[in-house]
Amino acid sequence: MNSREIHYKVPWRARSTYPGHHLSQQKGAGLQFRNHVALIDAPDPRRFDVHASLRDPFEQIRVRVYQQTSSIPIYIVADLSASMAFVGDDSKIETLADFIECLSYSAYRTGDKFGFVGCADKHTEPLVTTATLNQVTGFELAQELRQRTALGKNSNGFLGAADLLGSRRALVFLVSDFHLPSSLLEKILQTLAFHDVVPVILWDRKEYEDLPNFGIARVVDRETNKSRLLFMRPGLKNRIQKAFADRREALFTLFRQYGRIPLLLQDGFNPDEITRYFFE
Repeated sequence: MNSREIHYKVPWRARSTYPGHHLSQQKGAGLQFRNHVALIDAPDPRRFDVHASLRDPFEQIRVRVYQQTSSIPIYIVADLSASMAFVGDDSKIETLADFIECLSYSAYRTGDKFGFVGCADKHTEPLVTTATLNQVTGFELAQELRQRTALGKNSNGFLGAADLLGSRRALVFLVSDFHLPSSLLEKILQTLAFHDVVPVILWDRKEYEDLPNFGIARVVDRETNKSRLLFMRPGLKNRIQKAFADRREALFTLFRQYGRIPLLLQDGFNPDEITRYFFE
C-alpha cells in the first residue's frame, strides 16, 4: 500500500458544511477570524469579546465569529483510450495507477472524498468510482487498472464526464496524454468549467526523443491499429520532435485560457512534483 502523499490546495472557498482542510464560506469552529456579531445572532458565549462589546454603540454583547475549514471532493478524470497503453521508459497506465493510489490516500489523510471517472470512446462504459472517504478504494482501483487490457478507440467519452462528478465544485485532475483533436479538448474543458481542473499531461520521452537518426522504424496508431514504416533520417526526426514541442506549447496555451497551467509528467510518477505544482 502506497503511503506517499500529495499536498494540494485550492484558490477558492469551499461550500461544504463538512469540516475539512480548506478555507470555506461557512461559519463555524475554525481558526480564521471572520467578524463580530451580536450574541443573539451567534449564541455562543465562549466567543464573547469584551473590547468589541464595550465599543458597540448599541451596547450589545458582541461575540467573535470564525471561518470554518471544509472538505472538498477530489476526482481523477482519466483517459482510458488505447494511446494510454504506451510503454517506454515508464508505462502510462502504471503512472496513472500510481497517481490514483497516492492521491486517494492523500485525500483520505486530508479529510476529502476521492472519486474516479475513467473515459474512453462513447461506446465504452466509463469506469466510475463514487467519491468516498474509504482509503482502500483507490488501491483497489489502481490494481484493476494495472490488469486492464481493453482500452477505448478514442477519448470522446470525456464529454460525458462532467455529468458524473456531482453538484459540488471539485478539484479535478484531468489525466491524459492529450493525443486528441484540440477542438475536442476545448469542448471537454467547457463541460468541466464549473470545476477546478488541473490538466496532467502523461508523456514519455521515448515517444519523441529516443528516435534513431537513420533506419527503418514502424510507427503504430494504437487507437486505430494502423501502422506505417518510416525511413528515419535526421530531418524527419527533427520534424517529429518539433511537432511534439509545438503540441506542448499549444496545450499550455489552451489550458492557460481555462485558468490552469498544466502539469507535465514524462518521467513516471513523483508525488513531490505534484506538490511543488501547487505550492511553488
